[in-house]
Amino acid sequence: MSTAKVAIEVAEQEFARMCAANRIETDEAELDKDGLKEWRDLRDPIVRDICRGRLVVDGEGRPVYTTAQGKVLTFGPATMATFIALQTYPKGQDVKNLGAAVGDLTGIGGFEISKQFASDFHAISRIANLFLSVQ
Repeated sequence: MSTAKVAIEVAEQEFARMCAANRIETDEAELDKDGLKEWRDLRDPIVRDICRGRLVVDGEGRPVYTTAQGKVLTFGPATMATFIALQTYPKGQDVKNLGAAVGDLTGIGGFEISKQFASDFHAISRIANLFLSVQ
């Protein structure tokens, strides 16, 4: 990976540390083929973001993402309020609802989040989806 700032092995360790700190299950042993693919489709781009230096894991295990515009987003754990935020807008407005959930996870208003580049929104969404996948 030519743009790597962090070695893949270190990025994978940081991802595991973030998951452990946020009580996100990472054991692949119990996943079926489809579940394993879904998990890796979620995990791998987040690990790449760590490799690129856009996403770091702070001392408390919280993901901290820096957008191309320099906005720093620190993610806290999902709470019931996060899931309520997913239902802020009527059915069919999934992007707005995800933005509301990201706002809850980061403390950043949806308006500020909506001004970030699409590539950053995709990266932010992956982190949010990881946190929302906690069972």
